Amino acid sequence: MYKRGATLLVSHLRKVDLRRSFALQTPIVEKLKVSLLNDKTIIETESLPTTNKRSKQSDRGGRETRNSLPPSLQYVRDVMDKYTGHVVITQIGSFYELYFEHATLYAPMLNITLTSKSIVSGRVPFAGFPLNQLNRQLKVLVKQYGYSVAVCDQFKHESSIDNDKNRFMRRVTRIVTPGTFIDEAFENFQENQFILTLEFPENCMKRAADLNTPVGLSWCDISTGEIFVQQVYLKDLVSSITRIRPMEVLLDEKIMPVEISNGEWYAELTELKKYFVKYQKMPAKHRPIQSFFKLFSKAEGDIAKVLDNFTQKEVAAFRNLLLYIEEHLPDMNTNLELPQKQLITDIMQIDSRTSTALELHSTMREQHKKGSLLSTIRRTVTTSGARLLTQWLSAPSMNINEIKKRQSLVLLFKNNEAFTESLVRYLKETSDMSRIIQRFSFGRGDPLELVQLAKSLRKCNEISAYLQEDCQHSTKKTEKVIHSITNKLKFEDPIVEKVLSSLNEESLIKQRTEKFEDQDEDTPDSTKSEDQSALAVIMRSDSSPLLKKYHKQYNDLAVEKERLSQWYKEWFQDRFNFKSVTLKQKNSGEYCIHLTGTTANLIEFDKFIQQQDEVYQENCRFHVIQKSKQTRWLVHDKWENLSKEIEVARILIRNEEERMINQFQKDFISLSSKIRSLSQVLDYLDVLTSFAKLANEQRLVLPKITQGTELEIKGGRHLVVEAGISQMSLESFTSNDCQIDSGELWVITGPNMGGKSTFLRQNAIIVILAQIGSFVPCESAVIGLVDKIFSRVGSADDLYNEMSTFMVEMIETSYILKGATNRSMAILDEIGRGTSRSEGVAIAYATLKYLVTNNACRALFATHFGTELSNTINNTANKDFIQSISFYKTGIIGDDSKFYYDHKLKPGICSKSDAIKVAKLAGFPKEALEIADSVLNEV
Repeated sequence: MYKRGATLLVSHLRKVDLRRSFALQTPIVEKLKVSLLNDKTIIETESLPTTNKRSKQSDRGGRETRNSLPPSLQYVRDVMDKYTGHVVITQIGSFYELYFEHATLYAPMLNITLTSKSIVSGRVPFAGFPLNQLNRQLKVLVKQYGYSVAVCDQFKHESSIDNDKNRFMRRVTRIVTPGTFIDEAFENFQENQFILTLEFPENCMKRAADLNTPVGLSWCDISTGEIFVQQVYLKDLVSSITRIRPMEVLLDEKIMPVEISNGEWYAELTELKKYFVKYQKMPAKHRPIQSFFKLFSKAEGDIAKVLDNFTQKEVAAFRNLLLYIEEHLPDMNTNLELPQKQLITDIMQIDSRTSTALELHSTMREQHKKGSLLSTIRRTVTTSGARLLTQWLSAPSMNINEIKKRQSLVLLFKNNEAFTESLVRYLKETSDMSRIIQRFSFGRGDPLELVQLAKSLRKCNEISAYLQEDCQHSTKKTEKVIHSITNKLKFEDPIVEKVLSSLNEESLIKQRTEKFEDQDEDTPDSTKSEDQSALAVIMRSDSSPLLKKYHKQYNDLAVEKERLSQWYKEWFQDRFNFKSVTLKQKNSGEYCIHLTGTTANLIEFDKFIQQQDEVYQENCRFHVIQKSKQTRWLVHDKWENLSKEIEVARILIRNEEERMINQFQKDFISLSSKIRSLSQVLDYLDVLTSFAKLANEQRLVLPKITQGTELEIKGGRHLVVEAGISQMSLESFTSNDCQIDSGELWVITGPNMGGKSTFLRQNAIIVILAQIGSFVPCESAVIGLVDKIFSRVGSADDLYNEMSTFMVEMIETSYILKGATNRSMAILDEIGRGTSRSEGVAIAYATLKYLVTNNACRALFATHFGTELSNTINNTANKDFIQSISFYKTGIIGDDSKFYYDHKLKPGICSKSDAIKVAKLAGFPKEALEIADSVLNEV
């Protein structure tokens, strides 16, 4: 029974590329999938027919013989066979459609109707949706289900024969994956959409994993054009992936059999299971990197110079990434920036466990953005500024000069609140220039974005002048930094004023509003009145000589139209007393006169129509095309001829406007490098002014950053917890000091809910905030640069990898012991608690001693084994390291009837966990509490 069900499941799953398409499914599905894939008997029993050996009759998936398919469906069939592992959607007229087995599989997921089309040999399953729903459906397929989608668009042949059955051609214009969204990626403006490729040394996985194996990384956000490279050692790879936070990870298909995400070669790579992982065939090594230069906005010489500084592994990863972009966006001008090299020594490393434990980007339990450190500190006013803040939080700086530069500007902005508020108002009036430039490159921008970009560039000059004239510089160093920023913000190209003087912003805003309001209101029988069919102005009429000429022609015709309209109204109302006479255009394209009147009016008019050929001249011949009880629809030569002239004038205006808009976009694209540079400066100002606002709001202070290894924090607070307390009660957060140096360790003991974990986390967060350039929540702080932050805070079973809570705890602790340096910081909570008490104490003691004697890092160690650890340390033969360990505790004040937690640290060891008090607070039944008390007293 099981095998039969498994066989049917494999039959279903085999129709898509399992390893790619189900990357985001649940662990249970993933495990079943892997086990089934390894069952050769099942696969052989239910394997699908191959492309070259099709059955002569249609199979269950909807396959047909080659000769029985019409050309359009044969094209779809060929694309599906070529792009195996992708959902294929094909434009047919005004719809995107799915056919054959893809229609059957994916129509229910998209909530669209599954139907069928009749062909010579039978019926073919198909489903479709309108063109304007593409983004919505791609979001479902790619983001919700994790599929890759091949989009086939329709193009018209350069032919004037409208009834030519081959007048349309189709081709795959892009392959959409989580990292190659274009318009769709713009849904979340505040986060980057990185694709990351990893390049491992050849054959390295045939040997045991060497932690010092060099790995090349290259990652790109196609929606902004940013692209980076880096080389790291294998031991730092997972931290780098966590920092980049990619939407998609690319690997060479040659290593697919190794299944590195299972952790068999290197355990840490199980982290890859959190990402959309895709294997691809990498380019031949003889293909020169120069063949990809067309993907960039800069000249070949500039890219070549940059590449000279890259390592072999970085170049390889870079080449692999460019191939993927080229293959997935064949019709797009990607317009990438020059690649930037990042050095691992310039960035603090934060592994995924630490990022999760400190809740940097989302909360640990619900995975919500609200309640994370990012949401608590974010005061940025631009979407691009929010992206930069996210990048900084993932990768705090190790460059002390850069940190101090940021601090000096934050201090300046903090001390000049009125000036900073005005600067923030300027920033609010800028747009996301990097994304707009990319949209122009993709041919997807609209005229209003031209105005937004031009106004943002003009605002750059205003901000530059404002900084130069109105800023009260506090120090010579700050003045020098401000001067550098003002120079970088200057933009003097005439394109800005040309665009702003040419485009009609008010009209464009109105058109965009009407487009959203009226998008679904038109029906097949709807019509346009003479007012509704008026010219929708995009450009001002004097924007070009041709446009001026065409507008004059159009205006002259509009005057003539008004005269004709007036003549019709007077003629019909005077003669037949109609209630209204309106000129309209039907959706069918006919230009008509619409009459409304009484029954008597219409009877009289119908008699007139029957006699008109005998009585009236040509200019009075009317032809009725539609009747109702109260209305008549007429056509008349004069209105038809004039309408066609007006339509020609309108087309001439629209074509000239389109030509000018395309030229403006090309002009801006040619300035991509400069515009992106300006955008980066604005983002920099946005983040630093947000830090200043945060500092004033939350009473933050300027930390002193040094090249040493000290960590001296007086009155430190947890910014997120403090914010939560202030919203829920009138209580204030209890601050605590922390003073440790390289090779020193604090053991923190205390009751459950005594604040041990909060103390550990708050000090790590203070270090991170300090090294991104922010002020920090404390009374004072001296922080020696930290190269890595490690955490072992809280665990749960990892059912996906068949690991118990204790195994997870041991792996995380092992990672710290192997990776921490004398410049690192480690926070560890409850090491050894997941096993028996005696063995747990042994593990905790071994960890504690190794951190002090071998790693010599700065460490905070929270535990319930305080007394046992103290006794073990005092009984050990070698006591050289004892002086590096200090014991601190929190406690409970009061008796069982009335008590509260004292979160203030003081020297000593807490001997009681007071678990029963916590149980009481949690609502344990009184009888259960009494039983617990009696047992505790007997122990």
